[in-house]
Amino acid sequence: MTFFAFILIFLSIFLHALWHFISKAQKPYMAFFLTVSAGSMITTAPFAWTHGADFASLPVMCYVFAALGGFSGAFCNAGLSLAYRNADVSLAYPMARALPVLFTALVTSLSGFGKTLGPITILGMVIVMIGCLMMPLASFHQVKWENYWNRGLLGIVLAAVGTTGYTIFDSRGMELMKMYGHSLNTTFDACSYSFLRESFLFVFLWVFILTIPHERVHFSWSLFKHLPGYVAGVIAAIAYLLILVAMLHVNNVSYVQVFRQMSLPVGVLLGVVFLHEKCHLPKFLGMVLIVIGLIITSLY
Repeated sequence: MTFFAFILIFLSIFLHALWHFISKAQKPYMAFFLTVSAGSMITTAPFAWTHGADFASLPVMCYVFAALGGFSGAFCNAGLSLAYRNADVSLAYPMARALPVLFTALVTSLSGFGKTLGPITILGMVIVMIGCLMMPLASFHQVKWENYWNRGLLGIVLAAVGTTGYTIFDSRGMELMKMYGHSLNTTFDACSYSFLRESFLFVFLWVFILTIPHERVHFSWSLFKHLPGYVAGVIAAIAYLLILVAMLHVNNVSYVQVFRQMSLPVGVLLGVVFLHEKCHLPKFLGMVLIVIGLIITSLY
């Protein structure tokens, strides 16, 4: 991983934690994420249309990866809406961010995407995940399966699967966008791909909402008049644009997934400072393990 990629991810983690806190505050149904998606498209559209890629020159597989990334993103949003309605953010956010670390490493290793991960790197990823799982605990006596089993668990797993999917698909899509898009630079490549992928995500969210009865009843056109979703969308778009550019500067996308876990200590800090949440010993030690895991991963 290059130092430039590290800086991009470092900036992204603050924005990522922020838009998740905004979403949690809304206790969102899937319809809320329509405005988040709209905010993201509004952010990227001007750059994609004026200085972005020549969409006509893109190969079919670029559109396929964007569609798969959009579907995975919608799947992730569906999981987040369920998790944030039924679980504390101190549980949902770390779990949803931790599980994709191993999911992505497993998928990329089995499928042959990118450089094969060595045992030390995998060890670092496992340490990161363990740290993430410790962070929600108030006491080590709570390390029991039943304390994680709640109505939000399904949403957490869905969000983790979706995150794994769009991380892998978007990495491949960005490679094709860079090769065939003919835009001015990688930033405009990222804007073009993000807009394309977000357009698919918006459509898939509509499909989910229209086909799931209890989600459909919570949809209202007045939702599009509310500002928080758009703000979260703008922040999310900027955060993910930084990640898309960073993907072009690593030799395995799993490195991006691991370093994004730095958003977890940031999320805890925001919770302690602004939401007056307690920072128990397991949560503190979890953050230490995350830092150790990140150092191991970066060195190997």
